[in-house]
Amino acid sequence: MVEIEKAIPQSSLRDLYYILFRHKRKIIVFFLAVMIVTAVGIVLTTEAYLSEAKLLVRLGRENVTLDPTAATGTIAPIRPSYESVINTELDILRSQEIAEMAVDAIGPEVLFNKEHPVNSITGKTIAKIKRPAYILAKRLRKLLRPPSDAGTSGSSSKRDRAVWMIMDNFQIQTQKFSSTISLAYKSQNPKLAQEVLAKLIDSYLEKHITVHQTPGSHQFFIQQTEYLRGRLTQLEDELRNMRNETGISLLDEQHRLTLGNISTLEKNLDATEIALAASTATVEALHKTLAEIPDTVVATITEGLPNVAADGMRQRLYDLQLQEQDLLSKYEPESRHVQDIHRQIVAAQALLSQEKSERTQLTKGLNTTYVDLQSSLLSEQASMSSLQAQVEVIKTKLASARGEVSTRNDVEVKVKALTREIEVQQANYRKYSENLEQARIDDALESGKISNIGILQAATLPVRPISSRKMLTLFLGLVLGMLGGIGLAFFCEYTDHSIRTPEQAEEKLGLSTLTCIPISRKARIKKYNEAFDVLREQFLSGFQGSKKLRVFAITSSRRHEGVSTVAANLALSLAWLGQGDVLLIDANLGHPMVHKMFKTKLSPGLAETLANGGGNGNVISHSRVHGPHVLSAGVAKRSFSVILDSSEFRKLLNAMKKAYRFIVLDLPAVNEASWTIRLARLCDGVCLVVEAERSRWEVVDRTKEQLLRSNANVLGVILNKRKLHIPEWLYRTL
Repeated sequence: MVEIEKAIPQSSLRDLYYILFRHKRKIIVFFLAVMIVTAVGIVLTTEAYLSEAKLLVRLGRENVTLDPTAATGTIAPIRPSYESVINTELDILRSQEIAEMAVDAIGPEVLFNKEHPVNSITGKTIAKIKRPAYILAKRLRKLLRPPSDAGTSGSSSKRDRAVWMIMDNFQIQTQKFSSTISLAYKSQNPKLAQEVLAKLIDSYLEKHITVHQTPGSHQFFIQQTEYLRGRLTQLEDELRNMRNETGISLLDEQHRLTLGNISTLEKNLDATEIALAASTATVEALHKTLAEIPDTVVATITEGLPNVAADGMRQRLYDLQLQEQDLLSKYEPESRHVQDIHRQIVAAQALLSQEKSERTQLTKGLNTTYVDLQSSLLSEQASMSSLQAQVEVIKTKLASARGEVSTRNDVEVKVKALTREIEVQQANYRKYSENLEQARIDDALESGKISNIGILQAATLPVRPISSRKMLTLFLGLVLGMLGGIGLAFFCEYTDHSIRTPEQAEEKLGLSTLTCIPISRKARIKKYNEAFDVLREQFLSGFQGSKKLRVFAITSSRRHEGVSTVAANLALSLAWLGQGDVLLIDANLGHPMVHKMFKTKLSPGLAETLANGGGNGNVISHSRVHGPHVLSAGVAKRSFSVILDSSEFRKLLNAMKKAYRFIVLDLPAVNEASWTIRLARLCDGVCLVVEAERSRWEVVDRTKEQLLRSNANVLGVILNKRKLHIPEWLYRTL
C-alpha cells in the first residue's frame, strides 16, 4: 500500500489513465448520448432522390464578341478562357433569381408536398415513426419563428422557404479543364426532383440570354447614327461658309507669300535702323565736338601798351596816403577817421598789386573749323530725319503684314478645328454604322433564343434513392462520442480545483501528506487499517523522544470531511501499540460523534468537566481492552466559546498529560467554529483532514493560513476518502 501512495510523475501514463477512470461515468454518459442522437438521426433521415443533368458550354458570340455599346474605339481581340466562361455561368446558376423563377413556375404548394408512396412494410413502419417527429418539428418551428415572420403573409413566407429549399438542394459541379457543368437536385419525390431540375434549367437558359443581351441597343444605334449624320452635314456647311467669307482658299500658299513679304520688310527695317543709329551717333558726336571748339579765335596780339587803370589806381592810392598823413596830424592813430582812411589804403594796395604795369591787346575772328563742323551737323540731321521716316513707314507695313498673318492664323485654326471635328464625326459615323449592323444581328439572334449553352443530358428521373451514408454517420457518431467524452473528461479535470492526490496537496498547500486513507469498504479493510498504521508510524518515527508532541488536534476546513472517524481510528491505532494510555477527547460540542463510535454515553462529558472546573474524573470511559480512553462531548448548557475557555482547557490538558501518553482531540471544522483555532493553538500539533475530490485547495489553504497565524503547529495533511480509480492490477503494471 505504501508503494501505491508514492508520487506519480507528472504527465505520465498513470495520469492519463487516472483521468479516464475517474471520469468514466461522464465519458460513458456523453458517449451514449451522442450515439442515441446519432441513432435517432439515422432513423429519422428520409430517403432522397437525385435527378441529374449536364450542360455543355461553348465559346459563342456572348463570349467572343463585345457589347456594341461598350466598344468605343479600336479593341484588340480578346479570347476568354474556358475557366472565366464557366465561372460566369456558375454565378448565374447559383443566383437566387433562378430559384425564384423555378418556384413561380412550379408553385410552393407542389414543392412542399413531400408525400411519396411507400410500398415496403419497413418503409411504412419508419414513416409512422417519423410522422410524429415531423409534426413536433413543425410546431417547434412555429413557436421559434421570429415576430417579423409572423406579420408576413403565409404565401410570401412559403414562397421564400421554397426558394431557400431549392437553393439548398440544388447541386452544381464542374471539373477542371472541362466545358461541361453537372447539375443535380435532391428531393424526397423522384418526379418532383426531375420537374424542379428541368424548370431550373429552363430558367437558367432564359436568364442566360437576358444577361448576355443589351436591351435597346438596336434602337440606340439607329438614333446615334441619324444624329451623327446630321452633325456631319452641319460641320461641312460651316467650313464652306467660313472659306467663302474670308476669301481664303489656299491657306498654305497665301501664308507662304505673306511670310516672304514680312521677311523682306524685316530685313529693310534692320538696315534702315542700322543707318539711323549711325546717323544718330554722328549727330551726337558733332554736337559734342562743337561744344568743345570755340566759335572765334585770336587774330593779332599787341604787347607793351600802358595800363591806364593801374595808373589811375596808383594815383588814387597816393591821394589816400596824403589824406592819412593829414589826419594823423590832427587825430590819434586809433581814431575812427584815421582807421577808415587806413582801410581804404589797404584795399587800394591789394587791387593795385593785381594789376600789371603793361597791357596786351588781342584781336579775335571767326573759327573756320567750327563753321565746317556746324555745316556737317546740319547735313547729318537732315539725313537722320529721312531715315526716321523710312523706319516708321516700314514698321507700319510690317505691322499690317503681321496682322494679316494673325488673321489668317485664326482662320486656319478654325478651319483645322472644323476639319478635325469633321474627321472625328466621320470616324464615329462609320463606327456607329458598323455597331448598328452588329446590334441588328444580335437582336435577331436573341429573338430566336440562339445560345451557346447546350443540354448535354436532360433532367433524369431517379429510380433508386441516393445513399444516406448511414454507416459513415454511425462511425462519425462513434468517433465523436469517444473523443468528445475524453475531451469532456480532460475539461472537467482541468476545471476541478479539488485536492485529489498527495502530490497536489503538497504542491498547492506546501504541507506534507501524512497519509492517504481510502474509502472504507469491506474489500479494502486491510488497506484502510494500513493507512492508519502509516499515520501512527509517522507520529512515532517523527516525534519519538520529544515530550512536547503528545497532544494532537484533528480538524478540517469544513464539516463532513471525516475528522471524527480519523481521530477515532488514530486513537485506536496508538492504543493498540501498547506504549501508553491514549485519550480521545470529543471537542466537537456542536456535532459530537465519538460517543456513537465507541458506544458510550454522551453526558457527562467534556462540557460538564469544564463547567465543574475539570475536577470530575469519572466522565472518562474505557472503550475496550487495549482501546483508548474516551472523553465524550457532553451536553453544553452555555455558549461553546464560554465553555471551551482557553485557560480552563489548558488546565484540563495539563492534567490529562500526566495520566496519558497521547491525547487526540476531535475538533470541529475551522470554518464552522471560531474557537477551534484557540484550542488548536494549545495542542502540540494539528493535522488537517482533507476529503479527496471534494475540498478545494483554496479553502484548505486559507484554513492553513489561519492556523499558522495563530501560532498553531500544523503537522501536515491527512488525505481522506481517496479514490483509487485505476484498478490495482493495471496501476501496478504502469
